[in-house]
Amino acid sequence: MTTGTAIPLWLDLLTVGIGSLQGALFAIFYKRFDLVGVIAVAILAGLGGGILRDVLLAIGRPAAMQDRYIITAIAAVITALIIGRWFKSAVSSVVFLDSAAMALFAVAGTYKAIINSTSELVAVLLGVVTAVGGGVLRDVVCRITPQIFTGGPLYATASAIGATLFVLLNKTSLNLNISVAISATAIVVIQMASVRFRIHLKPALASLDFEDPSK
Repeated sequence: MTTGTAIPLWLDLLTVGIGSLQGALFAIFYKRFDLVGVIAVAILAGLGGGILRDVLLAIGRPAAMQDRYIITAIAAVITALIIGRWFKSAVSSVVFLDSAAMALFAVAGTYKAIINSTSELVAVLLGVVTAVGGGVLRDVVCRITPQIFTGGPLYATASAIGATLFVLLNKTSLNLNISVAISATAIVVIQMASVRFRIHLKPALASLDFEDPSK
């Protein structure tokens, strides 16, 4: 059971680093942005979800507004630029990093909500917000419809399942690091299986999709 008073630094920085790396690769390979654009997207993807979480928790200045988080995001940009020199395409890497980032964000967001005495339901909700928040901001800046709204892979759904699993594991005496690993792995497995086997959510009212009889 959680007894700490803060998210472990390694989890926070790893989450920001992977999220920023994914955002930078997305901006480089999918949008062909310049350096300023790549840095901006990386920071939004890496820090956006955590900032939204902290604002909703009303716990003062967001934790992401510290030098070490900004430096981590910039280091991720440098890493992405190095990768870009050696790989012409990073589609599979972007997809996997997107999944890994969302998994870690979901767990970190849920954990921070728990240690700030929210209800379990709110903790799961904030875990999902943390997981998808950076990606939504990234997509908005890139002028595309956020992927979680388009009936694509099970990003938000997988994050909710993983966040719920973490809440349940947190009730046991299991070590925190093991709980994090199990929950994050579950999210990645669900998301990657969704991508691999095209398990997607359908439109909310599928009956609205019909062929025009005049054609």
